[in-house]
Amino acid sequence: MSTPPLGTTAARDLGRVLPTGEPIGRYTSYLDAQKAVDYLADNKFAVQRVAIIGNDLKTVERVTGRLSYPRVALGSAATGAWFGLFVGLILSLFAGSESGVTITSSIVLGAIFWLLFGVITYAFQRGKRDFTSTSQVVATSYDVIVEPELAAEARRLLQQLPMNGQAQHPGANPSAWGQAPGRQPGQPPQRPASWNDPYAGQQQPQPQQETQPEQPGPDEGQTAGLGTTGPRRGQFPDLPDGRPQYGERVDGQGDGTPAAGPGDSTPTGPGPRADGGGHGSTAAGGQR
Repeated sequence: MSTPPLGTTAARDLGRVLPTGEPIGRYTSYLDAQKAVDYLADNKFAVQRVAIIGNDLKTVERVTGRLSYPRVALGSAATGAWFGLFVGLILSLFAGSESGVTITSSIVLGAIFWLLFGVITYAFQRGKRDFTSTSQVVATSYDVIVEPELAAEARRLLQQLPMNGQAQHPGANPSAWGQAPGRQPGQPPQRPASWNDPYAGQQQPQPQQETQPEQPGPDEGQTAGLGTTGPRRGQFPDLPDGRPQYGERVDGQGDGTPAAGPGDSTPTGPGPRADGGGHGSTAAGGQR
């Protein structure tokens, strides 16, 4: 093994470096990615500049059946018989006329030996693994990448290859790989509606309704207009001398009750009072 000179670094092993390039397709299975690369090779494309990269590697173990002593013995005997047949064929080349006996004895001895070996091995497991399975490493998706200067030519060729079930295959739609489906090449992407609303997806606070302060009601000392300075009793204020401004005060309606309405028999205009008084009130609230 040669060592690099002092002060220099060893060249990178290309087999241990992740290849770089521009992706031209993504596939859910390795066979589909292999089909795409094979199509490029059939069209005289420089496939030595193409690589297949598996994403999100996972170990998958598929259970094929349940183990038991009879099944272990039968499987081990079959394996030993095949091995004995192979050994017997080799020995029959030197056995001469007894080649048949040699092959038969090799098959029987191989089956017996492997049966004992398989049963003893299964017994030592003590029921910790009572099933058979196969293991493999698979990827969630496979990217086909190529050097950037050849990406456009590779996409043009793959657009002629129909492949169902692969949404990111260049031939699945006329748009280039990586663009949103349903958008024509060269068309700018649509602006999401949520960008216009900075509070999209959040619960906006409800505006609080401003409560108007309650206006204080007229009290007894409040007057209604010019020329009236008496306290308010009911709907209209009294005159300064204590007499009602309109109509005639009836017992029980002097405090807080409205004066007689237009449908009552009490007169509302100026005129003689029912008690014989000769004073009345004008519309302006003055004293006659």
